[in-house]
Amino acid sequence: MGQSSHSDNLPGVSPFHRLHLLVNFHIGADPERLISAGRLVSALFAALAIYLDPTRPARSLNEAHLVLSAYVVFSLLLMLCPPRRPLAHPVHLLSHAVDVLALGTLVYLTDELDSPFFPFVPFILLATTMRWGMRGAVLGAIVMEGMMIAVGWRDLTDGDSELNLVIMRSAYFLVAAAMLGYFGAYRARSGQRFAQLASWSAAPVSMDERAWLHDLLDHASRLLGAPRLILTWQDRGDPVGRAALFGPEGLALLPLPDGTGRAGIAAILQSAGWAMPAPREMRSAPFVGTRNKGRLHVLDIRHGHEDDASLARITAQRIGDELERFALTHAIAESARDQERVRLARDLHDSVLQDLTAATLKLKAVAAGLPPAARGTLQAVSALMAAQQRRIRLFVEDGRKLAALRPLSASLSQNVNELCDQWGCDIGLTVTPPDMEATARVHRELAQLLSEATANAVRHGGATRLNVELSRIDHGLSLCIADNGCGMIVGESDDPPRPRSLRTRVEDMDGSLAITRYAPGLALRIEMPLPEMSEPGMPAS
Repeated sequence: MGQSSHSDNLPGVSPFHRLHLLVNFHIGADPERLISAGRLVSALFAALAIYLDPTRPARSLNEAHLVLSAYVVFSLLLMLCPPRRPLAHPVHLLSHAVDVLALGTLVYLTDELDSPFFPFVPFILLATTMRWGMRGAVLGAIVMEGMMIAVGWRDLTDGDSELNLVIMRSAYFLVAAAMLGYFGAYRARSGQRFAQLASWSAAPVSMDERAWLHDLLDHASRLLGAPRLILTWQDRGDPVGRAALFGPEGLALLPLPDGTGRAGIAAILQSAGWAMPAPREMRSAPFVGTRNKGRLHVLDIRHGHEDDASLARITAQRIGDELERFALTHAIAESARDQERVRLARDLHDSVLQDLTAATLKLKAVAAGLPPAARGTLQAVSALMAAQQRRIRLFVEDGRKLAALRPLSASLSQNVNELCDQWGCDIGLTVTPPDMEATARVHRELAQLLSEATANAVRHGGATRLNVELSRIDHGLSLCIADNGCGMIVGESDDPPRPRSLRTRVEDMDGSLAITRYAPGLALRIEMPLPEMSEPGMPAS
């Protein structure tokens, strides 16, 4: 059975309406068919005009009939078998050359500047504009001006000058070319913007949030043609919003101020040291998602177009969708990591912890059979193994209760005491606020950071004293660790060395590590975004 068209499947549609839908689909969806249809309609109406009023061509009637008949056949062939080439392909120049030759000949044979075929000449301008945009409009206007002068030259020089017709029709062609050229350039510009929208690449899951925001806003800036953008958004579970400023100076991240509207934007720009643009140079568009909502502010708009507002709304919603996707992918990755920690905790409980327990019991049995003077070393080893057992048990319990909130001061104090006994050094600890709570993952990561920092300070720097300060900041934690060791030697490179193990662990948590002092003694500052933390008495966000 043959395949029916889409309009044949519509119940209650008349045959005339079905034909209308079919013509609209085939012609409106294909510019080449639209040009061919316009050519055929022009030729048929010209033939009808000669048929109804054969005396209008004052002279050369037979020649006009011959040229018009050939042009009708040419138009019909192109309508039935259009050339399947891109719109900008040079082969289409041949069809337009035939249009110019046929219409110019008809005008020349039929009263020249007073020819009834002159209204069909703008078809050339329309066709070239559809095919080549602004360049086509300019080319069509030049061709029509040249054709008008060529066919009307005899009228201009025979003593009965029709200069007013030349001037008026020249002005008409130029105005039409300018208007059509505008729409051609508008279509080309819209096509370029659609291509940029379609080329919006997705950020990988492992990408740093700051670098991801920079790439996201850089693409939006090029798409909108605006050098500066401000993105403000707020997660539904986060009472404090965020603001990202993008411009030639780079990307800046700031907490969202309390004010809204122009006053809030002014406060953000003032915090970043940016100048406030005039109201006519600003545009904003909101976006709303299942997880967050916000607004994209476009600054320094120089030449506004009628479609810029729609494009800004589309771009803002796309940015909102990207924020949702980025948060979702990180949540999925975090869930996968938590599941892996649960599996690892179970394996540790069933293997390493049991083995350590058995080894501790054997050491106690061996120590019981030795003289009291020889038991000291075995007891120290047994105590060290017992401390490791406690750490493993804590890890196992944390894996079973990943979302439970516990005070940081108590667990970190226990970690500090164990590190002091293990490395033979003094560690001062300060937690602000003292009753700050966090999940098991935060406890575990902080314990690992302290362990690695202490090991580096004692082994590589010969430190005997460390000062640890943990404080709550916007969107996370600040951990400052300073020691009295020999520090590090800094060369002339633009990227000074940083402890590799600490840097890798901090980057895995989407945090940042900075060395604030290299010598004497090493001092570093670690900042970590921890949205799952909460203040005392408040639920975790």
